[in-house]
Amino acid sequence: MNSSREEQAMLTDAMRMREEVRVDCGGNEVRGAVQAGIERGRRRSWQGRLTKGSFLGLAAAAVAAIILFLIPVIHDTAPQPAGEVNWGGLEMFKRLHEFDLEAPTLDTAIRHGYIQEINQSAASGDYRITLNAVTADENKIIFLYTANVAEGQEIYGISSARIKNPATGYDLENGGGIGAHAKNNGHDDKRIFYGRGAVYLDRSKPFPEQLEADFQIASMDKGKMKDLAKGVNVADVHYSPRLKISFKLDPKFKLQQTVIVQPGEDFMLEGVQVMLEQVELSPLMIRTVVKIKNESEVTWENRQKIFGAAYGEKIQSITKYGDSEIGSSLGSGTHEGFVQNFGSNLLDKPKSIHLMMKTGTGKNTREINLPILP
Repeated sequence: MNSSREEQAMLTDAMRMREEVRVDCGGNEVRGAVQAGIERGRRRSWQGRLTKGSFLGLAAAAVAAIILFLIPVIHDTAPQPAGEVNWGGLEMFKRLHEFDLEAPTLDTAIRHGYIQEINQSAASGDYRITLNAVTADENKIIFLYTANVAEGQEIYGISSARIKNPATGYDLENGGGIGAHAKNNGHDDKRIFYGRGAVYLDRSKPFPEQLEADFQIASMDKGKMKDLAKGVNVADVHYSPRLKISFKLDPKFKLQQTVIVQPGEDFMLEGVQVMLEQVELSPLMIRTVVKIKNESEVTWENRQKIFGAAYGEKIQSITKYGDSEIGSSLGSGTHEGFVQNFGSNLLDKPKSIHLMMKTGTGKNTREINLPILP
C-alpha cells in the first residue's frame, strides 16, 4: 500500500519527537559471529534465515545535527580485554559517553582497532577545525573532530558538519551528532569544542573512497555567551568560512559486509498484529524492520497506532565484555510499519542479541523481547 508524502512526513515527525534526545576483521568474523548465533538459535527451535541482501530503499528521515566533540585517536593492534574500554587519547570524549547513543558502537570500534586516524586540519582567520578520526562500514561513517578559535572568541556551536562524496557531488545523509566544550580545571574551555558526527551510506551504491569533510564554526566575542539563557542576539554570532578537509577512506571498512536476518517473529502492538520482518547487522549499525503482518490491516490509522505504541526501543547485546544496551539513533515510518536504526557492537561477537521495547501505559505497560540472535 502506498502512502502520501504528507503521511510519510507526519510519521517521520512523530518518530523524531519520540527520540528525544589496525586489525582487519575482514567481514568473515562478522558473518561468522552472526551465523554461529543463528545456528545456536536453530538448535533451540528458533526459526531464522540468513541472507546477504541489498539496500531496501526504506524511507529514512535524517536526524538534525546537534554538533559535537573530540581529541586524538588511538589505533589498537589487538582487541582490548574485558572491562572498561581504554579510549587513550579520546578519554576527554568519554564525558559525553553516558548520553551519546553511539557510545557502545565507539567502545567496540576502539576496542578492536576499527578506527582510521586522519589528523588533518583546515584553518582560516580565527578558526581551525581538525578531523581526528573516522570509523565506517557500508552503512555508516562516524567521524570525530576538534574545533578551535583564537583568543577573544568563544565557540557558540558548530553550525554544520557534513561529509561530501566528490564522486557524486552530493553530501552524505546526515545521521546527527553530539558535542561539548573542552574541560579545563573543571571549567568549560569555550575556545575548544569536541564533536562526534555520523552520516549514512547507501550500500547499493559503490563504497566511497575519497571524501570531503565540510565544517562551519559559529562563535561569539568573549563574554557574550554568559547570558545565553536570556536569548541570543544574532548580530553577536560570527561564522567561519567553510572549512574543508579531503581524506581517503580506508578500504578495510568496505570488507565488513552487512548480514540480513529474517526472524519473522509475530507480536501485538495496540491490537495490531505485527512482525519483526528483518534485521540488518553490520559493525556500526543494526537496523530493524517492523511490519504489519496482515495486508488487510495496513491502514493509515493502524500505521499511526503502531508507530506511537512502542517506545524505549533498544538492542540488548550480551558479549564476553559484558552486557550492552544500545539505543535507537533514527526511526521512520514505512508503507507497512516502521524502521529503526541502532548502533552496533557486532565486532564483539555477541552471544545473543535481542530487540527490546515497551508498549502500553500505566498498569497495561508491558515489555516486548524479540530474539535476533540466537
